[in-house]
Amino acid sequence: MNRIKKIILIVIYFSAFQFQLIGQVIENYDSKLEYVVQSGWFQSSEIVQASLDIRTFPNSEFLVKIPSGATLFVGQVLWFNTSNDTIFRISRDALEAKFKLKEVSEIDFSVLKKGIRTSDVSIKKGYFDKPTPQELAREELAQNFEERRVDNFNDFYFLSLIAILFLIAIYKMFYPLVLNYIVNPQGIFNAEDFSESNSLQKFFSLDIIFYIIIVNMLLALIAMVGVREVGFEYFSRFVEGSINELFLYWLFATLILFGLTMIKFLFIKFMSIIYELGKNEFSHFFYLLRVVSVLALLFSLVISYFVLNSPEDLAIVVKISSLLVFWIYLICIGLLMFIMMNRVAFNNYHLFAYICTAELVPFLIISKLIMG
Repeated sequence: MNRIKKIILIVIYFSAFQFQLIGQVIENYDSKLEYVVQSGWFQSSEIVQASLDIRTFPNSEFLVKIPSGATLFVGQVLWFNTSNDTIFRISRDALEAKFKLKEVSEIDFSVLKKGIRTSDVSIKKGYFDKPTPQELAREELAQNFEERRVDNFNDFYFLSLIAILFLIAIYKMFYPLVLNYIVNPQGIFNAEDFSESNSLQKFFSLDIIFYIIIVNMLLALIAMVGVREVGFEYFSRFVEGSINELFLYWLFATLILFGLTMIKFLFIKFMSIIYELGKNEFSHFFYLLRVVSVLALLFSLVISYFVLNSPEDLAIVVKISSLLVFWIYLICIGLLMFIMMNRVAFNNYHLFAYICTAELVPFLIISKLIMG
């Protein structure tokens, strides 16, 4: 008889313990979850969503389970991202106050993740037991963790990119032939000159200076993306802050790159005088400027694609793209040498020494400093 009593007491205990965990479920949304695929310009988004009733049972709570790596939306508002499997509870009143839902009777609850299934998500509405002080403290910490800091960098990136495209449109309107000459990829294999006039006059003309500024603006923007994603300790503060601060840092970086571009051209001209190459420094400089322009445009397109679709993969993409740019630029230096061998009546040994001194060695040193 005592054994039967013990068994009954154990069953009652575990029944009460289970009730403490689950509470009273009023509505189970697990069977109402829908799998939706939304097609975008570049790729599709996989979403599990349900429409939650927030008008009935004003004292009820929502018990939600979402998988790791998911993004949670309430209506059209991004709430938070999860790095681990997450279970949380929020009252109807708190949900209504947080997202200002006083005039709404139902709200869409959407969980976005690549490869997600309806079984990965659980949403229940009901009356659940109040948490213990320890659970309450953990819940407060979780709520503080969910409060995300607004990142202005992506907004800054696309605003800057639009500004650059606007300047390119203005440049095309005034100097269409020059723009077509520089950005034409076929020029990488023939390296035609603008004209046979004095190279200094051509370089310091308004159309060339304007174009160099646009290219430096694009390079400065790409450099800021690289610093942010790869993580350079000494420059990380220059990719954080408000949009106005980011624009200031961007313009400052553009100014520095513009000064370095001037120094590079003067250095090439000085080396051409040393090696008595005549006025070929202009062909040399603008051949590589064309290479940099084409690579920068392609790099910016790749960055834009991954910012819009897979920002979590952007750091890896930047590293791989940087290595590709390194090798492509190195190959183009070799092409420049072969082009000059066919077009310049000059000893090949001295021409190789000129290319190494004026271009190859400085490029490798700068690449070593950047890549570590």
